[in-house]
Amino acid sequence: MPNSIKVLTVDAAGTLIQPWPSVGAVYGKTAREFGIEIKDEEVNERFYKIFGQAQKNKKITMGEEKDFWREVVTAIFEPFANKQKIDPVFEILWDLFAEGKHWRIAESAEITLQKLKDRGYRLAVLSNNDSRLRSVLNDHEITPLFDELFISSEIGVEKPDPAIFRAVEKTMKEEPSSFLHLGDSYSRDFEGARNAGWSALLYGKPIIESSQISSFPELLDHLP
Repeated sequence: MPNSIKVLTVDAAGTLIQPWPSVGAVYGKTAREFGIEIKDEEVNERFYKIFGQAQKNKKITMGEEKDFWREVVTAIFEPFANKQKIDPVFEILWDLFAEGKHWRIAESAEITLQKLKDRGYRLAVLSNNDSRLRSVLNDHEITPLFDELFISSEIGVEKPDPAIFRAVEKTMKEEPSSFLHLGDSYSRDFEGARNAGWSALLYGKPIIESSQISSFPELLDHLP
């Protein structure tokens, strides 16, 4: 890892935070309360498929953040709704995932990031997320660790578009070579950062890249 790194940016969902106990569990329980019969496992499977497709649809992703999620939730439950209205389910889910209790911070993330901060690194979140991320991180009392929270729906562009990386550089007043980005998406986080001239580490399992870690404490070996 280049010794010119001054700033670590961290992706949110899938990296720094994980849904709790799972998307399927929260979505499924809420839907059944409205009479929509669907199993948690089925919701989980449909969620990741539909969410992945929606992320590629610029017409949806560049619209209002709440409209994006309304389309995703509607598509998940429509085949099971049996004339039940889906919008009330969506409104509850929208609020639930704005709360910290439905997210968990990755194991050892907080202590690792604090050590890096103590070593003099500047920290920021860089996420293809919406403004609810602020309340989630506040609930977990982890916001003070970060100099900035860069959220795609607020900036108006998302990873892997180089424009979002340029926006971060401008705010942090640093050159591309000063940044290391950590995230769980190969295309959006890893390739996106590298194509912007940043250093990058892929996060999670299975290990598919030489520049990859599966736990936060491993960052300490990359950022001495």
